[in-house]
Amino acid sequence: MMERLKWNEASAIVQSPYQLVLLTPAAIHGFDPKAKAEFRIPSLRGVWRYWWRTLQSETNHRDLLAKEEEWFGGTRETKQQSPVHLSMAGVMEGTKRENMLPHRTSPVPVPALPAGGEVTVTLSVRKRHEQLLPAYEWHFQYMLHLAGFGQRSRRGFGAVQWTGHQWNNVGEYAKSLRTVLEHIGVAEAFSFAEDGCLVARRKDIRTLHPVLSAVWIGEGKESAAEVTRAFGKASHEANRYGNLGFVQGSKKLSSPLWCTVRKIGNRYHPIVTEVRSGGSRYSEPRYERDRNRFLEIVGVRI
Repeated sequence: MMERLKWNEASAIVQSPYQLVLLTPAAIHGFDPKAKAEFRIPSLRGVWRYWWRTLQSETNHRDLLAKEEEWFGGTRETKQQSPVHLSMAGVMEGTKRENMLPHRTSPVPVPALPAGGEVTVTLSVRKRHEQLLPAYEWHFQYMLHLAGFGQRSRRGFGAVQWTGHQWNNVGEYAKSLRTVLEHIGVAEAFSFAEDGCLVARRKDIRTLHPVLSAVWIGEGKESAAEVTRAFGKASHEANRYGNLGFVQGSKKLSSPLWCTVRKIGNRYHPIVTEVRSGGSRYSEPRYERDRNRFLEIVGVRI
């Protein structure tokens, strides 16, 4: 990893750039969300923090918050700045309206960044913190295996791929994800496979925040748009009873299934990540039934 680092002698900064390519449209709120979408560093940082938390096993909220602020900065517990800085060159905006519910007959168009757009994000630390950068990078790359950005990111929109991720087959993707978890130091908590359910937590833990439980990969399709349509169809057909998340007035239950797209070889594959927090609903037969139906619709072999 360290060969990717760039040393800026004039400013005593060590930098690590990531060129990202959008695989699916991204509806990321900007200054005027009704008029245009913007790729924004605060949004990216928020997603990064979320996925960092999915690998933390702390059961005490204040302990988790203190650790998070040591990593990313904050004012509630540690009152300090993060050693790492995120930046991007230029501006990435979009005004074209994209349908966020492609499985429905009535479109829901919103301003979005188009698929194919590229942006380079750079992680930077001062020279005195150089030894910390690899840990930040492994967590950043963990996020880049599983996450999306913006509206409907849990259902495949805002999928990005780092140009450093050039997988030829599913086995290479599975090995890549396992390598990241090994470097982070959490691999012992999981079992691994090279197809289907790639990652599975060996023993459930009860936390107040969502933690990584499992990762599945489905059959590849010719386009990323086909995958997002399958995610939409699965959301509609497999979640009729709200076991996979719902919004009813002021009541909301976020879906535990995060869905995204990654290009592997010349095909676009659905990636479904399950995150769990404390609660008994995941052990209920109806949850497992609806989750498995969801996975089957998007092309995962159960």
